Amino acid sequence: MLKNRIEKKVWIQASAEIIFLALTKAKALEQWFCDKASSNPRAEGELIAQWNDEKNRRKGRAVFTRFDPPKGLTLQWVDDGRDEGAAVAHRLSYEIYPRSGMTELVMTDSDETDIDEETLDFLARGWNTVLLELKDYCEHKERAAKKTSRGSFADRGGSENAF
Repeated sequence: MLKNRIEKKVWIQASAEIIFLALTKAKALEQWFCDKASSNPRAEGELIAQWNDEKNRRKGRAVFTRFDPPKGLTLQWVDDGRDEGAAVAHRLSYEIYPRSGMTELVMTDSDETDIDEETLDFLARGWNTVLLELKDYCEHKERAAKKTSRGSFADRGGSENAF
């Protein structure tokens, strides 16, 4: 059976704003998604991501077709770096839902053409790893932001235990 869509959900203990920035800012993307990135985070802006392994360097290019901070975004990949000259009909959507002190992220990876089950399974497992990297990155950023704000309060002579 052929399919063309993967949907993954992950709960992240970070604000929607931190998650949105992690999905759109080049320096953040380099921490969890790719080895090198450039990003023009706006509607119709471009994202270029580069992945390096021991033997190869692969570069992909996408356009932000929907940009709705901090609620979500859609990237239309115009070159996924796999096959020079091949048409790419690949789309990534992220929906961000703040809920009860956490944030739910729903990622949908879809292609216009069907993908065989073995490849789809491989990609789904890969997304599990990638989204865990995103979760770790965002939760670290959230903790660092809270630590900084607590530190600045204490630096002004306040007590963290005052509440």
